[in-house]
Amino acid sequence: MLNRKRILGAVSLLVSSVLLLNYYLASFEMPIVWWIFIILLGVLFVRNMRGFQFGWSRSIISGVISFFWMVSSYNGGPYGGNVFLDIIVIIGTFYSISTFIFLLIQELNTGYKATEKTTKISWFAIYMAVPMTVWTLCLLAYYPAKMTFDSYFQWAMAHGVRHYNEWHPMLHTLWIEASTKIYNSPSSYIFSQIIVSSLIVGYAIYTLVKFGMPKWLGICISIGYAMYPVALIYSATLWKDIPFASFILLFITLLLQILKSEGKWLRSWWHISLFIIVSFITINLRNNGVIIVVVTLLLLIIFMKNFRLKLSIVFIVVIGLNFAFSLFLSNVLQAQKNPLNQALAIPSQQIAATFKNNGQFTPELKDYFTSILPEENWKKDYNPYSVDPIKHDVSYDSTVIDEDFGLYIKNWFKLLTHNWGIYIKAYLDQVAVIWQFYSPEGYKVYFDTPATIQDMPYDIRVFARSFGKGFTEAEINKKGYEVYKEEYFRATGEQPVIFDEYEKRIDASSKPLISISKATKIKEFTDWMYIKTTTDWQNYLLKGAIPLVLLLIAFVSTFYQRNKKMLLLFMPVFLVVLTIAIAMPATDFRYCYSFVFAVPILLFATKLNGIDKKG
Repeated sequence: MLNRKRILGAVSLLVSSVLLLNYYLASFEMPIVWWIFIILLGVLFVRNMRGFQFGWSRSIISGVISFFWMVSSYNGGPYGGNVFLDIIVIIGTFYSISTFIFLLIQELNTGYKATEKTTKISWFAIYMAVPMTVWTLCLLAYYPAKMTFDSYFQWAMAHGVRHYNEWHPMLHTLWIEASTKIYNSPSSYIFSQIIVSSLIVGYAIYTLVKFGMPKWLGICISIGYAMYPVALIYSATLWKDIPFASFILLFITLLLQILKSEGKWLRSWWHISLFIIVSFITINLRNNGVIIVVVTLLLLIIFMKNFRLKLSIVFIVVIGLNFAFSLFLSNVLQAQKNPLNQALAIPSQQIAATFKNNGQFTPELKDYFTSILPEENWKKDYNPYSVDPIKHDVSYDSTVIDEDFGLYIKNWFKLLTHNWGIYIKAYLDQVAVIWQFYSPEGYKVYFDTPATIQDMPYDIRVFARSFGKGFTEAEINKKGYEVYKEEYFRATGEQPVIFDEYEKRIDASSKPLISISKATKIKEFTDWMYIKTTTDWQNYLLKGAIPLVLLLIAFVSTFYQRNKKMLLLFMPVFLVVLTIAIAMPATDFRYCYSFVFAVPILLFATKLNGIDKKG
């Protein structure tokens, strides 16, 4: 009887999985992704049917996650042909996806097979060496680096061509500047980025293996990180988001050490020092880092009762270091403050959408918002998936906001009360890269630039500023100097260096900015990967939907395990998602990368609770 039930269950899953095809496709094609889903579903079915335990709460939660996924991936179907067939397709799709999620939750609760073997430090070297080797080849392919507008801005600051600005995390800018003292090329920073990221990935995998994950699985994860198409390109890109993602992963790994040891890991002052340093760096690599670290530390203090004193010391020292670093930036480096407008992407999109869709305005509200940007510009600049045309419009007057930010928020909220539908849709479009799997026709997620460095206009490449067309390099240098003088005087109240000295800085900054591939064959492969990632693989690799669903599944699985404190392991990534959902500056995938990068480690860490108490 039991065998008949298994056979019936397998057949029903297969049928529902075939119906799933009709939810996404206009015909019964069998794409590779469907075959992968069927194989994984089959593996989960076989591994979990013997110990299958039905539970209403797990079934309901699996259904909720399945519903979210179906909404996220809905592409205009189903294609049943009539209402009755459409209902069958929807039910079949829901059943197959929710069953897959249910079985995955159960799989993550089974734990790894306990082993008494010790893990030698040489395994750490292996887990680290794989991504380091592959990513170094990517550096050679794109030597000296892949660079975007933000990269040029920080490179200019590191050479004194632009004055320090907290628009970009100053700790990262100083890291770039320090690397140029060793060798004046973007490649010196990129190589340091590769070393740091590889060490962190290796340490994270080694920690999982040390706690009971099979060594062979650690090697698979290491290869996965190394060959992940996004990491291949990002490893050679000079962007703050890459090291931030790595330090989020390291912060999570240290949390794992603390939680699995029930706090005993904190008995070593070396460990405490490491935790403080990692917390400080994580705070200062992106503006949302402070919320992620502070909230997580406070939760640790609340729930780790036996180690509250040491955790309180960690918290106080981290806050103190951050305060001292802020004073250093303000009083010693005299860095310019982060422009307020950079945090207002979502409100800007909602206001522009209201203009574009002829929403309801009172005369007072229209007068206020048109004092920031003319009505025709709000309408012209609005792009549901990019706020850049609004932010970079020369007519955009941010001083209106700076002079009275409270009035801006008040008027934004008043406009909301008259245009709820427009506001909600504009918000969901702006943060679509986080939650939406399906991409509308013609929509492209910004991933990275395909341009070589020297193809960028001289003024952008050297000054991160557009001065217009028709100017010689000498004329642009003088315009750049005028910008620098203005920035420097506004920040310090003093006069900058003379133009001759400034030209020497320009020369030091601009000379290394030329792309000369050291591995053309590898570049051909990585270029192909870039094209495939931005076209055929966009929904799978450049959206946060799949990683977000996996995080929810891992979190739910952990909730049903014995040690509820392990739920704290997910706080950093959920706080990343929350902070970018509240103030996502742009619809670039790099903002999601900081939580996506940690998903494999969190997923496999979830199974650790199933092994023996000693862990």
